[in-house]
Amino acid sequence: MYLRSCCLAGIPAALLLVLLVGATDAIAQRPTSNANLYRRKTDSMAAIRRGILPDSAIEHRLVALALQAPRYDAAGHQISMAKSNLMLARRAWFNLLTFSVNYNDQTFAKQSPTTSYVYPKYYFGLIIPVGLFFTMGPQIHAARENVLVAEDTREELARTIRMDVLTKYHTYKNYEALILLQNTIVVDNQAAVTQIEQKFRDGTVSIDQYNAADKAFSDEKAKLLNLQLAQDLERLDIERMIGVSFDSVIK
Repeated sequence: MYLRSCCLAGIPAALLLVLLVGATDAIAQRPTSNANLYRRKTDSMAAIRRGILPDSAIEHRLVALALQAPRYDAAGHQISMAKSNLMLARRAWFNLLTFSVNYNDQTFAKQSPTTSYVYPKYYFGLIIPVGLFFTMGPQIHAARENVLVAEDTREELARTIRMDVLTKYHTYKNYEALILLQNTIVVDNQAAVTQIEQKFRDGTVSIDQYNAADKAFSDEKAKLLNLQLAQDLERLDIERMIGVSFDSVIK
């Protein structure tokens, strides 16, 4: 009935049968790519993107967490130590003073009809080294400069930490984009290998052509695995800097 209507429409039934058979063969020969083998990263990325934060918020979180690292905390302790040394320098002159008290338990008072001699019962003494006036100023100045150096060191460390963690985050994102592109190339090469394998079984291509296609597929797959490894290493390095899971930051 359908073929008859096609003939009435001006389409020969034989030509229609040829077209249907060709389309069926094309569909049957279309490779079913096993993309799930290479979508470990892309599937996880898609899951992350459903609840991902804006880049500015993620960067702010990463920097805040990285500034809680032990080495930055140690820089704060260095400032506290420098301030303590400044306080010690300001009070060091107490160690140079000598204060003495003597008690006279004898009475040597002599009296005469015209004159009386009275000797003190207590003796007080204070010794101030002259060099104190020349050394205290430079010592206090040096201690004050050490505090400034410690503060500048911590500020420079904060800038370095910020640059490092943001650089690693952008490198991680770059690997993510490269993995998406490379995954597409791997899937396309797998489809090409599947087609050539079928043609090789049919005897329409040579063994050299099949080996060349299989090698190209293996090379692209190796590139994908290397990109995934590099991204995982960047992720681990970021987690080392921030001290928490990377997923807890981006979600």
